[in-house]
Amino acid sequence: MTLLIRRASYLLRDAHRFERDADLFIEGNRIVSVGCDLPVPPDTETIDAQGCAVIPGLVNAHTHLYQNFLKGTGAGLRLMDWCEAVLFPMVDVILREQVTGNGRIGYLWSALGALEMVRAGTTCCQNLDTAAYLSLAGVLKAWRDVGLRGVGAITLANRWLPPHLLLDEREVRRSTERLIEREHEPGGRVQVALGPSTLFLCDEGLLGWVRDTAEAHDLGIHIHVSETAGEVDDALRNWGMRPVERLEALGLLDERVSAVHCVHVNEAEIERLARYGVTVVHCPKSNMRLADGAMPWPALKAAGVEMALGNDGCASNDLLDMWEEMRAAVMLASVVTGGPTAITPADVFRAATEGGARACRVDAGTLDPGRLADIVIVDLSRPHLRPIHDILQTLVFCARADDVRDVIVDGQVVMRQRRILTVDEAALVEEADAVGRALFNRARRGQ
Repeated sequence: MTLLIRRASYLLRDAHRFERDADLFIEGNRIVSVGCDLPVPPDTETIDAQGCAVIPGLVNAHTHLYQNFLKGTGAGLRLMDWCEAVLFPMVDVILREQVTGNGRIGYLWSALGALEMVRAGTTCCQNLDTAAYLSLAGVLKAWRDVGLRGVGAITLANRWLPPHLLLDEREVRRSTERLIEREHEPGGRVQVALGPSTLFLCDEGLLGWVRDTAEAHDLGIHIHVSETAGEVDDALRNWGMRPVERLEALGLLDERVSAVHCVHVNEAEIERLARYGVTVVHCPKSNMRLADGAMPWPALKAAGVEMALGNDGCASNDLLDMWEEMRAAVMLASVVTGGPTAITPADVFRAATEGGARACRVDAGTLDPGRLADIVIVDLSRPHLRPIHDILQTLVFCARADDVRDVIVDGQVVMRQRRILTVDEAALVEEADAVGRALFNRARRGQ
């Protein structure tokens, strides 16, 4: 299959390179060429992008899609209280459903999230789901059906959680190995990673198994790190070292790791993150909503740490919208530093594209020949986007999810003229809404 995007008013190869009135040619799932007035081979599908910006697909480098069933809940709670009051009751209900063989619920929360993300111009996500080894097959099937690219990080934990939420570790390890063999597509649209939830939820034995398994299968490792000040205090009390120091001691710092949050990291930890090539995933809206604090992006940037952006889960955000995340990130940095230049629009755009692709270990993030064809076309005709003085600033500060007109993932047109082409969107949303409300009501009643 060949596809030609024609006459884009703006074509952003990345955060620093853009072209005017440009074409982009796709063959199969790869970008072949970018230029002006490219020839049109026979049987090529064409998309007219006049009046539009063509950009790399946005990447949501950290989310929890099961929390789609918890949108609009839990206001006014800090992280630990929020876990107890909002997350754990729903997790308990979900686990009981999945143990009885109801895999449909994982498919539905994933499809609901995938549809929201595609509509907002997100072409790839990295998802850390509760009890992922029970639900991951349904989650990945939903991505394949909708057409989203994704990394399914298998949640792993064996301590601190309430006893009824702790699963048999031997079975979790066996199921994880089976899922890797069955579902992981190296270099493909759907991949698997390992997700030790955070250091205080995993003992040394489990973390060692994660390290060795990731190396054996060349998998990414996705982990929450230093989200709260209390987490750091507990690490110092329990292990005599801060979280990033402990990761280093366990051999868990390298380029395959994406570390989420890193709100409370000091200068020495930042130097370690940079030295080992770890990608840090910033979730500014979630951090603000839960009053976790502000990640020290300027210090991470100065040290050369690779950065990505994530929406986090819908119970703490509550939207899967990378446009809002970019704005929140740049504005939060301005407030914290007292100056508007510490983090730039180019920084956040790069984190939402190239940085996210790096965190997910996918060959995307820029519009260059040879890269995967994950592409978004933004309609620039609406009043809130005019006049355009600087296209990058216009996109970062003004664009909204519903400005996204067309979405291409892996060379496939998933949304065209705001219409999802791959699934019956209305039917899926209706079913997911009914199931999500029923599960939430059961969780609230303690059933």
